[in-house]
Amino acid sequence: MLILSLLLIVKADQYFTILSPNNLATDEKLKEIQFKIANFGYVPYGQKISGELEIAIPYNFCEYQNITKNFNNDISNSKILLVQKGYCSNYQKAINAQIFGYVMMVIVDDNSQEFISEVTNNTQGNLDIQIPTIMIQKTQGDKLKDYLEQINHKTLYIQVLFPDFFQTDKVKYEYWFSSMDQKSYKFLRQFYTFHMQMKDSLEFTPHYTLGRCAQCAKSGFDKRDSLCLSGGRYCAADPDGDGPLDGQDAVREVVRQICIFKEDKIKWWNYVIKYSQQCLGSSISIANLCYQYVLELVNIDQKKIEKCYNDSFSNQNDELHENILLAQEYKKHEELQIRVWPLLYINDIKYKGSLTVSGYKSNFDKGDQEIYDTSHFGPFQAICKSFTINSLPDVCQNRMVGYSDQDGDWYEYKQETNTWIVWLIVLTIMGILMICTLYLYKRLFIKKANEEINQQVNINLAQYYAMNEQDRNLRN
Repeated sequence: MLILSLLLIVKADQYFTILSPNNLATDEKLKEIQFKIANFGYVPYGQKISGELEIAIPYNFCEYQNITKNFNNDISNSKILLVQKGYCSNYQKAINAQIFGYVMMVIVDDNSQEFISEVTNNTQGNLDIQIPTIMIQKTQGDKLKDYLEQINHKTLYIQVLFPDFFQTDKVKYEYWFSSMDQKSYKFLRQFYTFHMQMKDSLEFTPHYTLGRCAQCAKSGFDKRDSLCLSGGRYCAADPDGDGPLDGQDAVREVVRQICIFKEDKIKWWNYVIKYSQQCLGSSISIANLCYQYVLELVNIDQKKIEKCYNDSFSNQNDELHENILLAQEYKKHEELQIRVWPLLYINDIKYKGSLTVSGYKSNFDKGDQEIYDTSHFGPFQAICKSFTINSLPDVCQNRMVGYSDQDGDWYEYKQETNTWIVWLIVLTIMGILMICTLYLYKRLFIKKANEEINQQVNINLAQYYAMNEQDRNLRN
């Protein structure tokens, strides 16, 4: 029964469950623990993480240098950290948890009424977070906190199953970004070679973040604005501050890139990679002219792009008149309520987690540069997991976490710690010890019994010989 209870797990898209102790596992208020996934760090989509839950000391976990807990380097006893929301950024808490060897961080929300908060990275950090972060409701988090603060409490084990992406034979993904933001292009540069290796199995669409001038709308979009085209219908932030560029230049680049994508999808990739390198570095102030050089560099017909650009406006004046391409883009933008960027959708599901891998540099002039360790390149792993098993591209089969090649067969495994394995090993060892004990006991019992029988036989024989000797003496 113990083995069956250990292996019996309810199949679900995602769950947060308490494995032990039993009094918490059966608590009605803790049976269904809802959680949200942070939009930073590594998210192990479709995988489980199990481990011992510990409470952070201090509970806000902002100043890790004052923490007296021991560093956790015992992989077989993986630990998960429970922390309080607030006092410092979620990013800083996650970095601290990672430094101390925790495999996951659980943030307790500070709102006791309903699940409102989003788990965001409200600071710009340089370190790469490689552990997942989730957030649970305050009422449930407080119950876990109260238990962990008890003296001599039993070890609290939890298991979290992360949701998986909808699997299809051909994976669709969409990337939302800003046309003149250098950081937005980092994902495209890192994913470029992987896209090219499985482009026939992917359906990719780039999208661009656009704003709208509310004041311009009141006047019927009939006035020029330095940040907008089409009378204020489509706007972008000033890309270089006090420099010569303005929002209009960023929106014009959006139209050009949409035209390039309509003309040739492969050349669009070549263009955006080169554009981000050649035009958005120290020379961003000439980005409104630099694009012409890049068009020629990647062999794109500039006249076709200019014609597409001009034809997309209802009249030749791009500062005031409507644009059909931008109208379609803005409609999609509002349908999805895009408010932060860059943003990735995979099979119409919003991707959560880091979009890039830190410490990666590329030099496409020397050939395609590829990320060699893809285990924590979240978007690559998530896109690969979105394929059905029979349609996995070769690059996914070779570099996807969750599969191992054995004579052409693929065996899925879950990234989970050794909660179940430890129990099974313990039970197996106990069984082996019991069998060995019974075997040794049997051997010793038989040996002892033989010794006693031999001793009794020897006594009887001695007595027999003594009686015979006595009889012979009496006859004589």
